[in-house]
Amino acid sequence: MKALTTKTCLREKLKATTGLLQKLRHLAEEPQHSMPDAFIWMISGGKRIAYMRIPIRSLIYSIVEEECGKECGKVQTLFLRLPGKKAAGSAGWAIQGKLSIYLWLGLAKHKKEYLQNLPKGYEITPEIHNAARHASIPPVVVTYKEKMLFQLRAHMYQARSLIGSDASGLSDPFCRVVFSVKSRSTMVIDETLSPTWDEMLVFDDVTVFGTHDEVKTDPPTVVIEIFDQDRVGKAEYIGRAMAKPHVKLSREDYARPSFPPQLDWHDIYRGSEPAGELLAAFELLEIASDKDREMLPEVPPPSGQSTTDQGPIIPVPKGIRPILSKHRIEVLFWGLRDLKRVQFMSVESPRVDIECAGHVLQSSLIIDVKKNPNFSVPVKYFDVDLPDNELYCPPLTIRVVDCRSFGRYTLVGTHVINSLRKFMYIPTTKSAKQAIKRMFPGKPNPDHPQTVSTAANDIAITMEHDRRPLLAGKMDESAIITISTVGGKKAFKQETNIKKRRKASMADEDLNTEALDWWTKYFASLEALIEAGKASPDIMAPIDPLDVDQTERQTHRVSSGNVGHRPTTDDTGAEMTGKDVKKMEKALKKMQESDSEAKYKHTLKGTTTAIRLAKNLSPKTQRKKKLYENTAKMVVFPNELEEQTEFSGFKEWLHTFELYRGKKTGDEFDDQSRVVGKFKGSMKVYKIPLPTDIDDHTIMGGDPQYGMFQGIPSNEPVKVLVRIYVVKASDLHPADINGKADPYVVIQLGRTKISDKENYISKQLNPVFGKCFDIEATFPMESTLNVQIYDWDLVGSDDLIGQTTIDLENRFYSRHRATCGLGNTYEISGYNAWRDPMKPTQILGKLCKDGKLDGPHFSRDRVRVANRIFTIDQSHEHISHNDEEEFSRKDMEEHLALAALHHWEEIPKVGCKLVQEHVETRALYNPDKPGIEQGKLEMWVDMFPMDMPSPGQSVEIAPRKPKSYELRVIIWNTDEVVLEDDAFFTGEKMSDIYVKGWVKGPEDTQTTDIHYRSLTGEGNFNWRFLYPLDYLVAEEKIVISRKETLFSWDETETKVPARLHMQVWDADHFSADDFLGAFTMDLNRFPRGAKSAKQCTLDMLKTDGSVPMMSIFKQRRVKGWWPFYIKKDNDELELTGKVEAELHLLPSEDAEKNPAGHGRSEPDPLDKPNRPDSSFIWFINPLKSIRYILWHNYRWLIIKVILVLLLAILLGLFFYSLPGYSVKKMMGA
Repeated sequence: MKALTTKTCLREKLKATTGLLQKLRHLAEEPQHSMPDAFIWMISGGKRIAYMRIPIRSLIYSIVEEECGKECGKVQTLFLRLPGKKAAGSAGWAIQGKLSIYLWLGLAKHKKEYLQNLPKGYEITPEIHNAARHASIPPVVVTYKEKMLFQLRAHMYQARSLIGSDASGLSDPFCRVVFSVKSRSTMVIDETLSPTWDEMLVFDDVTVFGTHDEVKTDPPTVVIEIFDQDRVGKAEYIGRAMAKPHVKLSREDYARPSFPPQLDWHDIYRGSEPAGELLAAFELLEIASDKDREMLPEVPPPSGQSTTDQGPIIPVPKGIRPILSKHRIEVLFWGLRDLKRVQFMSVESPRVDIECAGHVLQSSLIIDVKKNPNFSVPVKYFDVDLPDNELYCPPLTIRVVDCRSFGRYTLVGTHVINSLRKFMYIPTTKSAKQAIKRMFPGKPNPDHPQTVSTAANDIAITMEHDRRPLLAGKMDESAIITISTVGGKKAFKQETNIKKRRKASMADEDLNTEALDWWTKYFASLEALIEAGKASPDIMAPIDPLDVDQTERQTHRVSSGNVGHRPTTDDTGAEMTGKDVKKMEKALKKMQESDSEAKYKHTLKGTTTAIRLAKNLSPKTQRKKKLYENTAKMVVFPNELEEQTEFSGFKEWLHTFELYRGKKTGDEFDDQSRVVGKFKGSMKVYKIPLPTDIDDHTIMGGDPQYGMFQGIPSNEPVKVLVRIYVVKASDLHPADINGKADPYVVIQLGRTKISDKENYISKQLNPVFGKCFDIEATFPMESTLNVQIYDWDLVGSDDLIGQTTIDLENRFYSRHRATCGLGNTYEISGYNAWRDPMKPTQILGKLCKDGKLDGPHFSRDRVRVANRIFTIDQSHEHISHNDEEEFSRKDMEEHLALAALHHWEEIPKVGCKLVQEHVETRALYNPDKPGIEQGKLEMWVDMFPMDMPSPGQSVEIAPRKPKSYELRVIIWNTDEVVLEDDAFFTGEKMSDIYVKGWVKGPEDTQTTDIHYRSLTGEGNFNWRFLYPLDYLVAEEKIVISRKETLFSWDETETKVPARLHMQVWDADHFSADDFLGAFTMDLNRFPRGAKSAKQCTLDMLKTDGSVPMMSIFKQRRVKGWWPFYIKKDNDELELTGKVEAELHLLPSEDAEKNPAGHGRSEPDPLDKPNRPDSSFIWFINPLKSIRYILWHNYRWLIIKVILVLLLAILLGLFFYSLPGYSVKKMMGA
């Protein structure tokens, strides 16, 4: 394990440490024990009633103290349990018997040590004296002469978070306190999970053995058991707590700080599971004589109540009882949601009861929960006496009761709030602020976070180098802060910028601003966050599941702040200029060419710098930077929107409390089914009366003297247009046997259910949906949005992959304005058009009206809201006076208002962070697999009230659709192709050249015919390749749709780079063809072709910017020479040939109108190449072989051979005819 522990690895280190601890524990236990364990049985009537098993290793004695068993020679308290299967379940929770026992196990030679730790005070009899001998028997009885009498006082005050044992989800709890051989019980509190007994139980004349020091150091244990009293049958066990009493000896005074003891919380357990907490204190008072009995603290008088078997109830004394003061609990009754049936009947007329410290506050009655589940009277309060110490505050119980016919009341469910801390309101007073200033002179108030702006006199915020006051009177210039809005100026000059972008696109062929859409903004936001260095392993960089060329990306965190572009920097963070980049390039080349370590030492920092620089200097990265530099941005959250700290879960004044019913079993799945509904509301607890010098405000900016919930919106039903955007899903759990899924989206809001089953995406775990769903809903009846991802199946029912639930009501009424996110800039049209039906000035005006603020007041370049001023930074050089004249006053006001909205948290009292334009990432869960994440879903939700102006068209986020093209590639000629083969007859170098090309993949390969017997490396083809393709302009990718297997039901889409691959080969007839060279052309950015073969060199492949580049998608038709090359072992490039090609890109419509044939076929056929006569295949053309191979190379040799043959024939004939002729002459014939 690494010694360094950070925030990111703390959990991993803790997990590893726990694993090591488990291994050590397994090593401590022997696989087979050498000695059996000890069993203690309680037998009654010859039957074994209960038992206790003790590991023998905990009882073994050793002279070395560290090697002794932990329970050896100690008085321990054992709780006997039922044997066998009887102990399983609830029957084994209760104590069958309590046994105090002293155990010792050791060797015979250590026998004298067995009574060493027995409590002192016993009589040393002859049996004990001789017990150390080897053959002696231990004494059967130990008689104590010295024993002490004590009085135990158990101060039982209250309990909280008890387990519900009745069918209603409540309990009727009482406590049974067991000490020594005595036990007593408290009274029964009916129907509660947070009982307050306020009772003192007294145990008189309790005998304790041992010395004073032993009892003081290790007093006997007090056992407290909590039961649920049932009217029929035995009491049901709830849980058990253990406590040690505070011991007071007779020689000690009953005085502070030791006495009286303070109440303390004790954990209650049922088996191994928590079952609640008990607030109690226990004191053990020694009674050495009758005088000590008279000196005991006075017992309070009975409270008047009494139990049937215990007598009058004695309350907890004042010194121990918490100090109470008058508090007011102000409750916001908002409404009830998702109520289930109770006793086979639906809940129709419920009400809510709030109980705290014995006082009950009832809400108004909901007449018909189906028509309107909200309360007609939302705010009520009641006064109670609560402890000043928050630790002792009683729980607050929320009970929902259904008022049924004939005066019947049925408990629906309950919710217990154990701690009131988060609902406590402690007002800030002027005297407290002055005291803090005296304690911390010259420092800001530590209770409040320091804001960007500082209020001075009557001034406020602004935005950077502006010094012109808007308000009358003297203003402190140090309080003025300017917010730079360079991007906003560009939003004003939208039309001017479009023209400038067009001009820039003409100058720089790499940028394609015509393809800007919502996805451009989405990817630009993620790319800018990576460039800004806000990386985190929580969320992956944007990965397109269809993109097979996308490499592994570094992880990054999506922040909620504004995003900006960061230029290329070095390790120190300084910006690098063009010269620095070129220097770094040269240094990299030297590093690559260097072979010895003496020239360059490879360090981790140097390698990291080289990798980072190579990535920053790659053409793809540079093009992205140029494209994303001026692209609008938004915020992408790595988790749910309500999980962001600045939004506080949208629970600033409205909380949701789950209602439970039934018994708690301890099983997570079963306990989740106990939820029968939700109560929406809130509460504030504060002391009364409030201070007279209060200097504070409520959450809505009101005066606390007039209530904590003043200014909340109306809870009447409202019709809302809900617009759900589902962008994409990632890391979905596989649902098919092939490890894939066929996901589609199902939206459910109230009774409206929309299924997008027809548009399922085949075989994807990272699908891109790009869907928008519009639903008209009525809040609060239809306010819970459920987004589900299903897996489509051809046979059988579809399977649920995962779902996520969003509470739209909390977002709709939140002060953070989560109805529609604020854009970074205000634009009327385009991919970044303003989508809120209210303009920024209207939104700002409404917020000021709701918060009762003065404003907004607009002037030429600033706006005032309350005592804050917002201005526009006009000090930038690119903003000229002529540009300012182009702005209309209305546009300036809109931008000023938007700037103020982005800094609304600076506004006093009512200010808070407003939700920006965003995409949130939500986890998907399956109810059948609770707690296990099934994937993530990126989406966002907009809400528009129906009584407001129409929001207009939704944002187009559909996945980008490719455009169909046909790429026509004509291979005219080749030159200087390497000669690979040797002629069979002549031995001269030659090659049978042909060119191969493809775009989509090897299955798309097309080849030319073969130019045989090229002796100079020249080839003539006049051959046309036809490549139909679907091209995504924005992503610069080609989309391929094909079936993965023969039995696949649907086609699968993949994306590949738009590249044309060309290779030159040497054809062989009786062996594999020889590869000669290749050239890969990026159709979006490739070097301009050379005009002639002589000008075509390897320098055309440079990427340093010295070679002009072009795009076939802009030029549409290109012709020129390009080099073929191969890579050597040292990664150097070697020129192996040149090709003259012509590329012509046509849209599919134009290609259909003007068709062309493949190769030299009709229509639009190409001329046959003018190849030399020596280009042929020898075994098919024997005459040409004789003429161009034999005769051309060996004609003089052939003539000589012919002449020799003729001469030989003549000589042969001469010698053949000579004998006959001679005979004729001799015979005279």
